[in-house]
Amino acid sequence: MLTAVTHALLRRTVKRWFAQEPSVPEIRRKLDGFVTSIDSMARSYHAVEAGHAGGAQLFMIEPKRRPPGPEAPLVLYFHGGGYIVGGLASHGAFCARLAQKIGGRVLFADYRLAPEHPFPAAIEDGIAALQHATELAHGKLIIAGDSAGGGLALATAQAATAQGLKLPDKLILLSPWVDLTLSGGSMVSNAATDSLLNTKILTRMRGLYMGKHEPADRRASPLFDPNTHLPPVLLIYSASEVLRDDSTRLAENLRMGGTQVATHAFPGKPHVFPLFWAVPGASRALKYMGEFARA
Repeated sequence: MLTAVTHALLRRTVKRWFAQEPSVPEIRRKLDGFVTSIDSMARSYHAVEAGHAGGAQLFMIEPKRRPPGPEAPLVLYFHGGGYIVGGLASHGAFCARLAQKIGGRVLFADYRLAPEHPFPAAIEDGIAALQHATELAHGKLIIAGDSAGGGLALATAQAATAQGLKLPDKLILLSPWVDLTLSGGSMVSNAATDSLLNTKILTRMRGLYMGKHEPADRRASPLFDPNTHLPPVLLIYSASEVLRDDSTRLAENLRMGGTQVATHAFPGKPHVFPLFWAVPGASRALKYMGEFARA
């Protein structure tokens, strides 16, 4: 019942804004207001400004009392939003739940957004944020992200490998958008069951972010990067979303390259459903994330 209600609510609000609202600033305002009206950061957690990395503003999300010790896991988190929306207001509450589940901290990267800052601004900020995170992490360092942020997390890890930078210990990707060419078969087969995204919306986001750059550029579409030998990866996605095949194809590529991959596909759930605390299955997905991070 709650899953069906969430699907209906997303179709009537966020999906409609993405498809019909011409003003990106107005979509941002509506999205932040929508999320904060139904979700908020636990009172026992707060987000503390943690400086800048490249053009990204960083926030450390941690308990107000008894912060974790220096050896606790640190997650560098990249939010979703098609590279045009999203930020601490829309994702902070979820990141607090993630910090609680892993028994550590979340370093939230509020990277630059398009159209004000088009490609490759996000990946530049991602690499800078990773370098900053490696200086802060004394225990395990995990890169995580959802949707576009999941693609950015993967592209950042691949760029770090190519540049000889220190790699994270693990990656957690939630419904990652890793193919901006939109070539996955689920773009068509799951068009009727995805309550948040469709080809029209993703094409608009891609245009605002990529401009005249090729969408197959590996820094934007890390699915096509041949560098698939990475730290262990956890993939969580909905079997009913249009980006399903981004996850299934990515898992296959990574495994063929020798990367250890764990996948959890949830039928009938909205895109990036772990962010919606009331959706059945969200707490289970968060449990998987915590177990993977601590293992």
